[in-house]
Amino acid sequence: MGVLKQTNTSKRITILLALVLAVILATGSILYVLLQMGHGKEEKAQVITVSTLERIIKVSELSTFTAVYNGIAEVKNEENPEQTDYFVSYEARVNAGIDFDKIAITVDDDAKEIRVDIPDAYITDINVDISSLDFIFHNKKANKSTITQQAYKACEADVREESGKQDSILKLAQQNAVNVIKALVNPIIEQLDDNYTLIIE
Repeated sequence: MGVLKQTNTSKRITILLALVLAVILATGSILYVLLQMGHGKEEKAQVITVSTLERIIKVSELSTFTAVYNGIAEVKNEENPEQTDYFVSYEARVNAGIDFDKIAITVDDDAKEIRVDIPDAYITDINVDISSLDFIFHNKKANKSTITQQAYKACEADVREESGKQDSILKLAQQNAVNVIKALVNPIIEQLDDNYTLIIE
């Protein structure tokens, strides 16, 4: 029992950055918008507008960080909550990101500034790998046909609770969101008017 508790407290998170996906999507968005702008560039001078920037940024709705989480969930006896029926180890993927629809953009032509205010990052999705479940029983009677479904729910609850305590997940998701927005907006600034300064908060 003590060993299991010690193992439970030594849960670890292996960080996998999702920047490759972000760069691919960002590049696709940038190329699309540049092609649209380039098509009419000779007809009239282009200006940087909020609507143009919103169109670029909101094309990229994605999680900005993914972590692989290995944990152990403890499942109590339903009739006697003080008794542990079993422990179940699992592997899960935790996705975090921001709501791109809540991004606020302002363009100050006098100060030559583009300000992008982004919302706080949050856990967007949790996916427990059901094939990774491994059981250690304290109560063998708990090993019933419905155990997989019960254990899966317990693992989801466990990883949601534990990942919510990991500030590093949300901080990295927030920073990656900033990097994605820079990758999307800076080429447009350079294309239209490189005198503008991009500020992301």
